[in-house]
Amino acid sequence: MKNAVICLCLALLCLFACNKKEDGKVLVTINNDKITMTEFNKELDKIPMNMKMMVASESGKKTYLDRLIIKKLLLSEAAKSNIEKDKEFENRLAEIKEQLIIESLLKKKLTSGANISDEDLQKYYEANKEKFRKDREINTRHILLKSEDEAKQVRDKLQAGEDFSDLAKKYSIDPNAKVTGGEVGFHPKGTLLPEYEAAAFKLAKVGQTSGIVKTQFGYHIIRLEGIKPPQYVPFAEVKDFIKQQLVQEKQKDVLDKYIEELKKSAKITINEELLKDQTPAAAPQPESKDAKPEAKDSPAGPKADTTPPKKETVPQSK
Repeated sequence: MKNAVICLCLALLCLFACNKKEDGKVLVTINNDKITMTEFNKELDKIPMNMKMMVASESGKKTYLDRLIIKKLLLSEAAKSNIEKDKEFENRLAEIKEQLIIESLLKKKLTSGANISDEDLQKYYEANKEKFRKDREINTRHILLKSEDEAKQVRDKLQAGEDFSDLAKKYSIDPNAKVTGGEVGFHPKGTLLPEYEAAAFKLAKVGQTSGIVKTQFGYHIIRLEGIKPPQYVPFAEVKDFIKQQLVQEKQKDVLDKYIEELKKSAKITINEELLKDQTPAAAPQPESKDAKPEAKDSPAGPKADTTPPKKETVPQSK
């Protein structure tokens, strides 16, 4: 796969390089303006390598050329309207220029001052290993029935030695059970329905079956299929995440120190008086005799808690 990508990139480079043999020729004329192959190829070179496939074909080039023609037409109309001399345009251009200058300065400063080595990443991982600890997970299989009587009948069949998976495919009202045999998959605590989870995590041995467990979806019989003990996520899997986090933290420190140094080295004088509110305070209005004291709470009492309830996962088969 990697070799195929390399070959594709080389082919594209060759394609665009070969086109440059015709650089001096005029590709299109728009009124009195001309677009040469040189100009067209320069525009193509601006396209990221991963998007060059979009203009590799003849139709792709025609589409891109049409966009370039539209761009030229709009720029021509803007020139006729003296857009660049418009005061609003000049002000906006100055703002954009200032922003680009600041962004370029900070990018250069932050890039040079926020290097993170692999050793730094490993040290952070070891010092904060508990952050990357996965709790115990269990894999369960269940049979979901509409009524307790049906659940008792299926339980009797299990006790008689019938296969759990076969019974799940035959009797479970879980729509996925016919394919999965009722297998739910691995889950840590806090991700399943409370009643289901409480019963499932009490099962200690693989193959052990619960009693009949009632939830809002019906009556479950649960069997423990597998256990994943608590474990740490390997360093290789979280290395990029750690790097991103540390780079952001280090860049913030570099930026804060840089700004502080600039302030210390500059002579800054602030006229505090000008910042004070000079508007006279409004005179208090006399209270009406009929005015009623403002209630501290609404008629319904203190403001209700609007925090959304915790979302629970329905133990569906995977």
